[in-house]
Amino acid sequence: MSKKILFLTILAVLVFAIAGIAQAWQGRMEGMGDPFGLVADESDYLIHPAKIAKGEGVRFYGDYRFTFTGVMDWDYDVNVFNSGGLLLRSYRYNTSGDEQAHDALLGTAFPLGTGRMGLFFHYEGKRSDYDGEVQSSFSPFTDAYELKSNFDAFALRVLYGLPIGGSFKLGGEFQFSYRQEENETQMLQQSLFPFFYENTEGSFSALLNGNKNFLLFMTPYDSHYLEALFKGSLDATIGPIEAALTVRGGFIFNGDNQLVRLGPLNLFDFRGDVEGWRIGGDLWLRYPLAKDLTVPFLVRIDYQTKTRDGDGLPIGFITGLTDYNSTERSFDLEVGGGLDKELAKGLRLAAGIYYGYGDARNDFSITVPGTSTFSDYSPYPSLSEHRLRLALAGEWVISPSVTLRMGLEPFYGWIREDFESANNALPPFIEDVSLGGYRWGIGASLGGSVKFQQLTLEPFINAGYQEMRLDGDGTELIFTRSMDVRELQRQWYIGGGFSILYDL
Repeated sequence: MSKKILFLTILAVLVFAIAGIAQAWQGRMEGMGDPFGLVADESDYLIHPAKIAKGEGVRFYGDYRFTFTGVMDWDYDVNVFNSGGLLLRSYRYNTSGDEQAHDALLGTAFPLGTGRMGLFFHYEGKRSDYDGEVQSSFSPFTDAYELKSNFDAFALRVLYGLPIGGSFKLGGEFQFSYRQEENETQMLQQSLFPFFYENTEGSFSALLNGNKNFLLFMTPYDSHYLEALFKGSLDATIGPIEAALTVRGGFIFNGDNQLVRLGPLNLFDFRGDVEGWRIGGDLWLRYPLAKDLTVPFLVRIDYQTKTRDGDGLPIGFITGLTDYNSTERSFDLEVGGGLDKELAKGLRLAAGIYYGYGDARNDFSITVPGTSTFSDYSPYPSLSEHRLRLALAGEWVISPSVTLRMGLEPFYGWIREDFESANNALPPFIEDVSLGGYRWGIGASLGGSVKFQQLTLEPFINAGYQEMRLDGDGTELIFTRSMDVRELQRQWYIGGGFSILYDL
């Protein structure tokens, strides 16, 4: 009986497979390592909404991706010397853990008026869990800690595109989303009874005050907010050149944030707001050199800022109303191009090289208004990176119903990272550390399509590895002491998923 069922199932698949051809969807790009801007695809309208006007009929889309990241090392080694070069103390932060990320998209596109509309529901989620130990050279105890991060985003995306004459198309997108973000730490000191922190401020040498510097790893918060995002898009063919330009931006509203610290002699519950905005854009050009050879070019730029603040009445070393402020700023630029070549009928190979620049800064401060009491970590850290990325993508159409794909993406980056902190404790404390080094990695993807009469299934898998090594020096305690600092991060990932397209 089971053999008959298997035979009938295979027969049904073959009948549907030879009955007709559907179109490819987002899983096609994911199977090639997401070479957006290098290879043209129907799912490009998720970036340039004007491109949705090129479609026909009613279509339903689904896409899901899961990624597991194993963080083998997230470590800091710190040595502190006096003015004569004598080692005073050292700290060793050894951290490892994992991250699990989910990304799901479900929607439809259909004719509306003279153009086409798209309605999509998008979910993004991530769960991170790290364990670590910190050992001080002047303490017989090894203190354990846990770092956790949770992120969820639910978005409704509405797209519309229409022809406006000749080869020009105009489009736009409105996105309304709810976001929840939380970073927290839990510290277990073997020398004391366990106590817990959702935040603990500190510097590289924070053990002087019995604290652990979790700002090295993540800024603490518990945030909920709404965000509105907008896109304006133009798609055109000017002579032989295909061009797409999209400008985007948005802002945060109705934000709520909480910062909690619990422990002996340190108790506070700060409540405040989340504010921020973002702006960016994409420019894509495709120039055909020959019938089967195209030169793609892209420029992508993004800037965003997000501020979390609050106040409260702490119990402990600081008394009176206390304010805190945490700000994240980032700027990203990528520019590059390549070649997209059809080597033979059904066989395509694309290669591109891209330069990227990223700059991210985190600032964190706690102050008591009307007094001189403060702790200021600005920046903590500030990280800039120059990166070269190579993108390789291949596609082989085996038959009208089966296609195989692959992608390879190695990269190398040059990094500078700076830490600065100050407070007016007794004695006053100032710290200034600069690190430099590199980050490299490689990712690989495999995917394919199985096409039925009106249905396309596109499974894919991907995996990769990356490593970052930094070292440098600095000063502390009003610059009377020197510091030697090393940072190591090593991680790998594996993931996969599938896309579904149904052409009604």
